[in-house]
Amino acid sequence: MTPQPATPLTPRTLRALTEGDIAALQVIDDAAHGQAWSQRTFTDEVERSDRLHLVAETDSGIVGHASAWIDGSSCRITNVAVAPDHHGSGHATSLLLALIHQALASTKVANLQLEVRPANRRAQRMYGRFGFVPVGIERNFYDRSDDQGNKDAVIMAVVDVCTDVWRERLSALQDEHDLSTNNTDAGAAA
Repeated sequence: MTPQPATPLTPRTLRALTEGDIAALQVIDDAAHGQAWSQRTFTDEVERSDRLHLVAETDSGIVGHASAWIDGSSCRITNVAVAPDHHGSGHATSLLLALIHQALASTKVANLQLEVRPANRRAQRMYGRFGFVPVGIERNFYDRSDDQGNKDAVIMAVVDVCTDVWRERLSALQDEHDLSTNNTDAGAAA
């Protein structure tokens, strides 16, 4: 059997959120989560200095975004979403890597946390590659029920991002992602 050539990653640009991106991101969030953040919530992301928000863009337009807020030594990842027709293209991994690097560079962040639906195994696998582990359940976290009628969230965390072991893991993941010519990450919305 002849080996198939690797499919190259879609070239992407990661940049800060602007108000002009909001309508496109609401469409992506609606497809990914079944609902979108309000205009005001997105505007807060642009205006507040304790927020990090990155947008992934290709030649076909905006394909995803990731956001976080910083509170002292904690960084809470509040959204990771990629348009369904761009899943598996490495966008979610790129966004999460850049968001985490930005959080670590700009503050004294010591831990990372996020919430994800229990049924979203694809996103949980991606977060696990980053060293996130389940640490609890937040009951009735989501406004909208999933397909099983569940509104709960799995809380996942990296408890200590200051350890050499975790920093090496992040560096290896960055190197792997940078060298990859056929990255098939989760690309899933949390």
